[in-house]
Amino acid sequence: MQKKMIVFLILLVLSLAVSGCSDKEDPNIKFEDEDGNEYEVTYNEGSADDNCPVGTVWTLSNPSSGELVTMEVVGTRVVEGIEMCHAVYETSVPDEDGTVRMEYLWSNEDDESFIWTAYDKDGNILSEMKAMKGKVTMTDNEGNVMEFSTNS
Repeated sequence: MQKKMIVFLILLVLSLAVSGCSDKEDPNIKFEDEDGNEYEVTYNEGSADDNCPVGTVWTLSNPSSGELVTMEVVGTRVVEGIEMCHAVYETSVPDEDGTVRMEYLWSNEDDESFIWTAYDKDGNILSEMKAMKGKVTMTDNEGNVMEFSTNS
């Protein structure tokens, strides 16, 4: 899962870099990772809302493996009274843990609240990490919970 998360983070960073100037730049970006794998990122801009650009889609493909990864901003949700942007990440090839889909929610209000939830191919939750109102909660696929406070 670590390698897929690195690729996902590269995708996210590249897509955010492109999002500020998408009308001026080519929406297709090609890059190579440290192992020599070539990737293509396609960016399609959604709404003009800077806080949550609903409809924005990032697609990452690896032509050599046939793997396809997409992340789409699908809307907003209110969680514990905080409005959060909601994106869905999906891959055509499960990672070592079986993750094929992840949901990412983040708040533009406080820059500290987010939720990452990983799902397997059957829709079962594999793990969740939630940071809300100064508290971080991590839950694994067996329901084990670890909590800690981020407040000093």
